[in-house]
Amino acid sequence: MFLTDQITGTLVNCYATCKREAWLYSRGIHADQEDDNIAMGRALSQLQNSEMKFPYSHLHFDKIEKQRGHYLITEYKKTLKNPEAAKAQLLFYLYILKNGLKLKECHGKIISSKTTLYIEGSLENLQKMEILLGEITAFINTQKPPSLVLTPWCKACGYRSYCF
Repeated sequence: MFLTDQITGTLVNCYATCKREAWLYSRGIHADQEDDNIAMGRALSQLQNSEMKFPYSHLHFDKIEKQRGHYLITEYKKTLKNPEAAKAQLLFYLYILKNGLKLKECHGKIISSKTTLYIEGSLENLQKMEILLGEITAFINTQKPPSLVLTPWCKACGYRSYCF
């Protein structure tokens, strides 16, 4: 049985992008590692300064810093083709920090090329994340993967060989 505390930021991102991808990922079925997009993401990750990583539990934030009385979490993305998935992943990190480390105030930003998105760690956003985590847990515990739903991301997805 899959438990809520097994959810990772990557799983949240997958779920917000494609539920089928999330279901496969949750079972240790990973994207095609030879896929150009996967290779590009891996190369970008390796270029990042390893001193910027902040591991907490089974999660890895790209950067955390204290600014004017609050904590700021930064995530770097190769692309923002799906900003809602990136926001969900960052909000998940804020949720974990706020609840796990009992931080009073934390916010986040996503940086991709020339675009920066800001996420507030508001009570309303954190409550939405709590509901989403329950939804993800129930979904991942289903026995069969969901049917294929074509999305704009299918063409460049590293999981497309599992769908087509």
